[in-house]
Amino acid sequence: MNSNSIGQSLRNHWQSHDIEVNAGVSGVTLESFEKKYGVILPPDLRDYFRFVNGMPSGVCDEEFIRFWMLEEVKPLPEGALDYANSEYVDGPESLFLFADYSIWAHAYAIRLTSAPLQSNEVIIIGGDSPIPLFESFSELVDSYLTNEGLLLP
Repeated sequence: MNSNSIGQSLRNHWQSHDIEVNAGVSGVTLESFEKKYGVILPPDLRDYFRFVNGMPSGVCDEEFIRFWMLEEVKPLPEGALDYANSEYVDGPESLFLFADYSIWAHAYAIRLTSAPLQSNEVIIIGGDSPIPLFESFSELVDSYLTNEGLLLP
């Protein structure tokens, strides 16, 4: 990735493709989210929301991926009850949905907890079983911006 932050890089990418984006959120808003759910946002995800608060409702990229606004991000049990059981995925309560593909053909989730993690895995939710994709939001963004790696199952 270039020297821009993750949030700046995504914003620049989307704007260069004429994709409407939201302004970032404040540190107070990020802290409120963390307090509400008892989690710590990793620095890369925090940076993203500081610079761009996802895409407005009804807006997606040319691949039909929509990154959500912070107020839409929710734990798996709140956002996808059909997949929120321990037989489907380990620790469903620590997985937070943050984006979807093709109006919820599947969704992307990141693992968040009350303590900093070595990695905040990103997985695809939907279908017969979850698909692990990346060890961090940064890895997902690198893949997304370079169009390399597995973003779609």
